[in-house]
Amino acid sequence: MDTGKLVNNTTFYDGFEDEPEIELFIAENPEFNIHIWQGYFSDIFREPSLDGKGWNGFTRDFQQLERTYEEKDVIIDVDEYLNDLYIYHQRTFEFEETRECYELLCHFLEYAKENGKTVKVNWW
Repeated sequence: MDTGKLVNNTTFYDGFEDEPEIELFIAENPEFNIHIWQGYFSDIFREPSLDGKGWNGFTRDFQQLERTYEEKDVIIDVDEYLNDLYIYHQRTFEFEETRECYELLCHFLEYAKENGKTVKVNWW
């Protein structure tokens, strides 16, 4: 797995400075971090399923403004958040860059899972 894109990656936040940002980082190796403009998160997690089964991961956090959204340095259950992300695989996104951002987010969490790493999240 290519880890070059997982180190100090601000690609999806550059140009949006001073706007809301989500940072994910590996607790054991903080140089492994990605920064994402909240607009891309909104594009991914907008219009969640209303099937009555409840929300998990970033869908829950973003839609209900809780957990990673309201606390700093929250450790996440990588499987829960990854499974939540996979729900949006077929989504058509509003912004062209969101697909690449989505794939980076999946890649980051997959790396953490495969290597037994702890992921922390901050919303700024």
